[in-house]
Amino acid sequence: MASEEKTASHRCFLARTHDALTLQRKICAQPDEAADRVFADILAGARETAFGREHGLARVRAPREWKNAVPIRTYDGLAPYVDRQLAGEHGVLTTDDPYAFLRTSGTTGRAKFVPTTHHWRRVYRGPALYAQWGLYFEQLGTEGLGGEEVLDLSWEPGPVRHRRQGFSVYGISERPLTEDPEDWNPPWRSADWFARDPDAPTLVDLLYNKLLRLAGRELQLIVSVNPSKIVLLAETLRENTERLVRDLHDGRDAVRPADPALARRLATVFDWAGGRPLLTDLWPTLRLMVSWNSASAALYRPWLSQLAPGVATLPFSTTGTEGIVTLPVDEHPSAGPLAVNQGHFEFVPWHDLDDGKPLPADTPTLGYDALEPGADYRLVMSQANGLYRYDVGDVYRVVDRVGATPRLEFLGRAGFQSSFTGEKVTESDVHAAVTRVLGSRRTTHPDFSGIPVWGTPPHYLIAIEWTDAHDALDLRETARRIDDTLQEVNVEYADKRRGGRLRPLRVLPLVPGAFRTVAERRFRDGVAGAQIKHHWLQKDAAFLTTLRELDLLHGCLAGA
Repeated sequence: MASEEKTASHRCFLARTHDALTLQRKICAQPDEAADRVFADILAGARETAFGREHGLARVRAPREWKNAVPIRTYDGLAPYVDRQLAGEHGVLTTDDPYAFLRTSGTTGRAKFVPTTHHWRRVYRGPALYAQWGLYFEQLGTEGLGGEEVLDLSWEPGPVRHRRQGFSVYGISERPLTEDPEDWNPPWRSADWFARDPDAPTLVDLLYNKLLRLAGRELQLIVSVNPSKIVLLAETLRENTERLVRDLHDGRDAVRPADPALARRLATVFDWAGGRPLLTDLWPTLRLMVSWNSASAALYRPWLSQLAPGVATLPFSTTGTEGIVTLPVDEHPSAGPLAVNQGHFEFVPWHDLDDGKPLPADTPTLGYDALEPGADYRLVMSQANGLYRYDVGDVYRVVDRVGATPRLEFLGRAGFQSSFTGEKVTESDVHAAVTRVLGSRRTTHPDFSGIPVWGTPPHYLIAIEWTDAHDALDLRETARRIDDTLQEVNVEYADKRRGGRLRPLRVLPLVPGAFRTVAERRFRDGVAGAQIKHHWLQKDAAFLTTLRELDLLHGCLAGA
């Protein structure tokens, strides 16, 4: 593409993101019309289907009638319809049949297969991404952007590697590129650093090749779904400074031509950084980082500020494979207004005794206009992809309002906590207890996780990568201090410990790099890098089996 054509294309792209953001803000001010339009569109797409006939949707006109006709279901309740689609039956959930299925990462249970249709991509998901990115470009000032200032870690397009009964199956963050002009088509879609790299067998190799290709660029923006990926990017830089300088000096076939001048300049910069450069040492022009910044992802905030001092942060949309729930439209650090133009949303008041079990099919729900600031709600949503009155299991807090639209902050999964005897231990509890005892600045990556272990009575293991920095610590004393601190953090845990219903917590030492090894295994097993998450609390003891299978227990200490 000629330089003039490329510049014009970038300007068109930026204008489109600006217009999408402007529209999103107008919808926040007056959401009713957009919400009504979405409901009518979902209903129209469902009426003349097998699902529509079974539920009498020909008689449905209003949301109240929709509630009466369609029961609330989890994915398991919708799975028989999805299976019929996979078997090749037409018109099952939507009149626009799916062309592919999106596979969830399966981190909260078995993987799900979410139907994706051209209508859903063109009318809903694609436009939402333009609006989201419009905010990020607005923060940077679009006048100076030429398309070379972005590192997008939120999407790793590649060829379809899996099929199921003739349909393409892939994760939302690894879907292949499309030529559909109505879908999300960023200008970096053809950049060599963007697509999944066949020469990168590990997640670290993938990120290193991006560092190598983008070294010397005036990078301003890094976007990732999970903050853990930005942390791993920074760690990859720190651990490969000499390799990066060498590869820049000598060049690497098919990755980067030789650039001795840049190699010498970066060698000097890295020396000034004591051999442990920050992201801002490699890219001093970096101005904005984007990722999830609520629930357990918020625990990464201190790390992000250390890895790129002075760089602003904004949240990624609250989005899952099944649909987009919130879209950021301003500088709020962790929450965004409900995206009423993305689906039909219902809410159930939530309280902390909710154990995460499926909602009863006839549970009363509220519309977005009835939500109260400061209150927490569990989400039920209907999407134009065929997931109707879907019990998502996610919990949101109403922070405030943007115009007439509630601003929601994701709190986590309903029931995503460990509670053998009513102690309701959360990821935040474990994170707070461990960091108070061991400190939060000793590492640049997540290096511990809690594991619930059943027994009579049950107890918790805290698996910790045991490095040289820990050698002066006594395992039993460390476990006692973490246990005492967890009792301070969680009064229910303290009560159950005093009553003998929980055994004392134990520390399980792991070899250095254990959690990265687990992540790399998932990457090799086909999970997209953007979908690999770290949990500070595991849902059950299955993770302990994984650690043993990979021989990650610190042999000389595990029996201490």
